[in-house]
Amino acid sequence: MPLIKTNDAKCRDCYKCVRSCPLKAICIDSGPCNIQTHAKVIEEICVKCGYCTITCPQKAKVVKNDLDEIKDLLSNKSLTVVASVAPSYPVHLPLPNPLALPGLLKGMGFSHVGLTAVGAELIANEHHRLNIPVPVISSACPAVVNLIEQHYPHLIPNLSPLVSPLIAHGKLLKKQYPGCVVVFIGPCIAKKGEIVSDKVKGAVDYTLGFNEVWNWFEEEGTDLNNLESAEFDGYIPGKANMFPAEGGQLLATSLSTDIMDKEVQTVTGLQNCMDLLNNFCQLDKNQIPNFMEMLACDGGCLGGPQGVTRDDIYSKKQKLLYFYSHSQLKTNKYPETRPAPSLPSTDLVRTFENREVKLPVPNEEQIKNILNQSGKYSPQDELNCGACGFGSCREKAVAVFRGHAEPQMCIPYMRKRAESISNQVLNAMPNAVIIADENLVVTEINPAALKMFDPQSRQIIGQRLDLLIDPREFQLVLEEKKAVVTDFCILKNRTITRQIIFPLENMVAGIFADITKEMNQQEELLHVKTQTIDRAREVIKKQMTVSQEIAGLLGETTAETKILLNQLIKLMQE
Repeated sequence: MPLIKTNDAKCRDCYKCVRSCPLKAICIDSGPCNIQTHAKVIEEICVKCGYCTITCPQKAKVVKNDLDEIKDLLSNKSLTVVASVAPSYPVHLPLPNPLALPGLLKGMGFSHVGLTAVGAELIANEHHRLNIPVPVISSACPAVVNLIEQHYPHLIPNLSPLVSPLIAHGKLLKKQYPGCVVVFIGPCIAKKGEIVSDKVKGAVDYTLGFNEVWNWFEEEGTDLNNLESAEFDGYIPGKANMFPAEGGQLLATSLSTDIMDKEVQTVTGLQNCMDLLNNFCQLDKNQIPNFMEMLACDGGCLGGPQGVTRDDIYSKKQKLLYFYSHSQLKTNKYPETRPAPSLPSTDLVRTFENREVKLPVPNEEQIKNILNQSGKYSPQDELNCGACGFGSCREKAVAVFRGHAEPQMCIPYMRKRAESISNQVLNAMPNAVIIADENLVVTEINPAALKMFDPQSRQIIGQRLDLLIDPREFQLVLEEKKAVVTDFCILKNRTITRQIIFPLENMVAGIFADITKEMNQQEELLHVKTQTIDRAREVIKKQMTVSQEIAGLLGETTAETKILLNQLIKLMQE
């Protein structure tokens, strides 16, 4: 399963994920039938920052979740399952008492619960021992490591050759608890990909987001109020607990935190990181800092996508500072029983690899042809509005060439096309159409309506509706928001219509079918029927008169014949 996938049933073609992704690692896929488009993550260029998962308004981005597997492991009492908790937990989990977290996790089945900040302190100390040549880019953020390996491989020599705090802590836990299963709990999606990468694989077995753990608590019906404080297992670090905040690595590594010091630089947010890397080689040597702390999330790990709380970064930073300076989580509480741990340098160093994917680049003619598909035939047609998610029309054309976008993603073009089609339909309709605003002022009228209501005028738009028609039914539709159908209506110009009046948003529309000819034909037919019936009655009357006269004549003739025959019989008898 991909680390981040799209729930097609929820995806609604809004392109917000495309707009929010600085790398444009989102592919718009319409499928084999071109019925509905969906946004798919492009694995080979995605750095797993996870920002698309929180910007998607439909919650259509689904992150790989290992919770069911972890539950199975926790149910196996013969296994030792250890939790490594990111030090940002006090601001990401809305616990009334943050210090209750170790006890909660142990109640869920974890054998030991430690702080990932221990690994942060290990790499901070190792940084000075290695004497790494400058300039150095921090390798603590896995999304930044992905960014450089996949998109800026020429800067790999500048990456700090140290593992991330999570990997360092995972290796430490594996040595402290041989055979254990290590589960990281934090706000980072990129770490889900980091733990399975070839260079550091095996140090950590699973990762859970803070939001996944919180949902777990809720599913179990855990009472989160009035919980007692508990202790984290193992060593409790000091300044390393500030690693999640912007500048936290500088503090933990005992580097300068002076904002005026040009030897160090802190950059957070993927776009800001890219801006610095784009200009890295163009900077003068005197302008390049010796150490660059880079974190892909805005505000550092405090802006991680798998947190629960939605406070702003400033509030989170203040809360983090307050917690670690005022809580009972003190570094000198158990100095004898919890000495600072250490790992050999071989466990703390790593190498990186070039994972850049060369994407096809279209030529000028191909770009021009793609632009033409969305009605762009000159530079003036290229609005570069960014509504599609790309920075410019040409950038989108390149994405279309690569199969990552579609020509119809251009919203101004699609709007113009829709308006053109609707206007064609409106103009071609044989029935009259009038649209009026809430003040019953005409805003739209089609040619059929012009012909029906006022053939001599072309200035009907902007006039009051009552100049053309009795507006009472229009007013009723505006008030009640219900359509009204009238089968027979006589206009002021004596035109007979069948009309449908229906509400629009803050407007009302009427469709009028001219049935004058139809009604006249019905009257003529009725007149013919009446005349026919009258004539038929007259014929019947005459026929009855003739029949009666014939019957009378027949009656007289029969009587005379009877007399003659009787006389003949009598004569014959005689």
